[in-house]
Amino acid sequence: MAVITLVGLPGAPGATTSALALLRTWPLEPGRRMVLAECDPDGGAVLPGAFQGEVGAEWGLRNLALSSRTQDLVTAFWPQLIAVENDERRSERNRLLLPGLTSIDQAPSLTPVWGQLADLFAGIEQHGHDVIVDLGRAGAFGPAGVLALRADLVLVVVRGTIRSLHAANSRIKALRTLMDGETGRGAGALGLLLIRQGPNGPREVESELGVRVVASLPYRPDEAAVLSDGAPEGGKFMTSKLMAAARDATTPIRQHIATRRARLASPLQQRLQGGVPGAR
Repeated sequence: MAVITLVGLPGAPGATTSALALLRTWPLEPGRRMVLAECDPDGGAVLPGAFQGEVGAEWGLRNLALSSRTQDLVTAFWPQLIAVENDERRSERNRLLLPGLTSIDQAPSLTPVWGQLADLFAGIEQHGHDVIVDLGRAGAFGPAGVLALRADLVLVVVRGTIRSLHAANSRIKALRTLMDGETGRGAGALGLLLIRQGPNGPREVESELGVRVVASLPYRPDEAAVLSDGAPEGGKFMTSKLMAAARDATTPIRQHIATRRARLASPLQQRLQGGVPGAR
């Protein structure tokens, strides 16, 4: 299982919408859970967007931070999650959301909590659950950036437009520097999630930014509005082109993480076996 961080760009490339699409389509084995944590210091978007304000602010990141002052963070964590299930499976509570901050003014109080959250997400992952962390546009470059530095995969959400590629260039350079630092997991954990809008496809985007396009989603604004603004789903939403592509995108994302883990583990395994490649 894995911790995956999504990073947005100026111009709203669709990081939160993509995170919700992955949350709702991620393949889950029995007993497994997928958690989407809104950790954007600028504030969460799901409650006023997809949920249209119908769910109150009594759950979420701010309340978790307050609760952690009087009890263990893990104990405080699970009650702060709300279910985001398909209607017929809502009772299973396997796809869960940690709503984000309701105001940018709340971000400073989270400064001592981000590192604890990184530990918590790593612990959840080790117990067989997956975590998607939505860091928004700025979260990867401030105190919340520890969540990107310790993720298995950091996906920058970018569109194939000239404006989006221009915005991505400097962000990706900064992320490379951070991830190759002492506390990062290396820039090999950096990838792109491409929203297929504009003249540039995966090959052109990879050439421009020097980062692999791990997965892509179609530009389907009407379908995306269900996730971004709570538009009516209709009976065929889960089989729409957007959600079908999100379901397909989970395969290369998981494969990318598995391949990187195997590559990183190989030298370590050899050292544990005395440095003999063929040893057992």
